[in-house]
Amino acid sequence: MTILFYKARGPYRSFTNFSPNPVKIYGRTWKTSEAAFQAAKFPHRPDLMKLIWEASTPREAANLGRTKSFPLRKDWERRPTEELLEKLPRLDPNDGIQRLAPPERVLSRVKDTVMYEVCLAKFQQNKEAREALISTFPEGIVEESSIDGYWGWGAAHVGQNKLGRILMLVRLRLISQRGTSDD
Repeated sequence: MTILFYKARGPYRSFTNFSPNPVKIYGRTWKTSEAAFQAAKFPHRPDLMKLIWEASTPREAANLGRTKSFPLRKDWERRPTEELLEKLPRLDPNDGIQRLAPPERVLSRVKDTVMYEVCLAKFQQNKEAREALISTFPEGIVEESSIDGYWGWGAAHVGQNKLGRILMLVRLRLISQRGTSDD
């Protein structure tokens, strides 16, 4: 069985970045992981980060982060450096399921590593969301977006599904950390 998610409702509502799960990362508590992710595009512009932090909805945060006139960080679409990858938690290559690509293939762009960091923080900090994600093991997870072939599976269902694949990496990390959290 494959776990499909997209909207912020149903049993997998916390899987979307639009779910109302706060996340503390980058020196602030963000209303949603969408806001944190969008703001991470602008570490060189604290004013834009603050504007996204103040957004009243995840849709507003997304729209602000996608504003073409805002200058993205220069490395956003580049391959992550070894130094950046070294900061990410290590995964045991023997864990998981065969259909999960190696982390270096899933996290092939800086924006992917940022999404991983944000999602990991979100699920570590939100018990209900964490338990929902862990409960899906070992199933595949797919963002059922018909309009986004990068983060989701796209119109033809052959997209990269980066968010689903990142959630599977986060899930493995959470399983390996079980029993070490305070809540």
